[in-house]
Amino acid sequence: MEGDQRSGPPAQSLLPDGHLVLWTLCSVLLPVFITLWCSLQRSRRQLHRRDIFRKSKHCWRDTDLFSHPTYCCVCAQHILQGAFCDCCGLRVDEGCLKKVDKRFPCKEIMLKNDKAADAMPHHWIRGNVPLCSYCVFCRQQCGSQPKLCDYRCIWCQKTVHDECMRGSLRSEKCDFGEFRNLIIPPSYLTSINQMRKDKNTNYEGLASKFGKQWTPLIILANSRSGTNMGEGLLGEFKILLNPVQVFDVTKTPPIKALQLCTLLPYYSVRVLVCGGDGTVGWVLDAIDEMKIKGQEKYIPEVAVLPLGTGNDLSNTLGWGTGYAGEIPVAQVLRNVMEADGIKLDRWKVQVTNKGYYNLRKPKEFTMNNYFSVGPDALMALNFHAHREKAPSLFSSRILNKAVYLFYGTKDCLVQEC
Repeated sequence: MEGDQRSGPPAQSLLPDGHLVLWTLCSVLLPVFITLWCSLQRSRRQLHRRDIFRKSKHCWRDTDLFSHPTYCCVCAQHILQGAFCDCCGLRVDEGCLKKVDKRFPCKEIMLKNDKAADAMPHHWIRGNVPLCSYCVFCRQQCGSQPKLCDYRCIWCQKTVHDECMRGSLRSEKCDFGEFRNLIIPPSYLTSINQMRKDKNTNYEGLASKFGKQWTPLIILANSRSGTNMGEGLLGEFKILLNPVQVFDVTKTPPIKALQLCTLLPYYSVRVLVCGGDGTVGWVLDAIDEMKIKGQEKYIPEVAVLPLGTGNDLSNTLGWGTGYAGEIPVAQVLRNVMEADGIKLDRWKVQVTNKGYYNLRKPKEFTMNNYFSVGPDALMALNFHAHREKAPSLFSSRILNKAVYLFYGTKDCLVQEC
């Protein structure tokens, strides 16, 4: 009996320890509940933030990390994440989003009252001035102190120290700075609006106030081209120009955006297309439609900022093989101002099927006539077809180049065989 009792395990040891099970469940379920709660709170904050963005007069974009030291324009506290306005450049913490609309107006694309063109005052915004900016009064560097300091005009981009800001600068009229010849002033659009109400279309006399050097620029950017750089470029162009001049062709088709040319002087408008060869061709087709409508005198000159993968047409026209942010946007605008115009040969090609009983309508294509031996066009066509099937897979320029090279090598091997 004693031997049997020693060899058999105790009855209590066979039962699981209740405390161990409880702690095990807590260690497993507690992180799950915390994760679900955090995701729920994050989704609520996102919905709340989107609701504020929709009602706000600013063009807000949120970010999880600012690229340089940033301070909230409302509470003046240092922030790592928050929102910034694409038009005026304001930076704000998430908790101060409701307050910023009451305190700071955004860029006005059109003046509320009909003021003269020479009465446009500076629109000063305090803090977060661009790096390496200098005070227009004392010529010393601005924004060097670790706090919300100094001012910037959101139209002419001039900066000034807090202690250098005087009454004369606050009341001084704004000359729109370096890019005055590219900007469409709000006062001009206000006058145009009044003239249209009076059924007067003599825009030439109104434009004579800005001189012969005034060549307004319209930005047409494709936010889906290349590595999706177009979305960031849209914001940078809105800060330097009038936001009414900047369009995303994925939201506003080029034919609608180019109607802005009809409100500007004859043969003076320039268009900067930010995208690949397909986007450039889309814009050129829209210009052809303007010719059909009898709007030849409003036809703009076209410049290209290559954001696509192949960029063959851009390279042929002298705008380079690709843009990856290596030069600032301000320099891009300078290049557009200094560029000389050249003519591009474009053809209408009609394709018909043979046969006496063919009921299909002939297809008509537009051909940009520049020198090419052929394989590059086939590569571009194959790449475009695969990107249309799965656009989410083509978000990296390196990956796009690799796929582009793959189809180029494949096509060359097929032609040799």
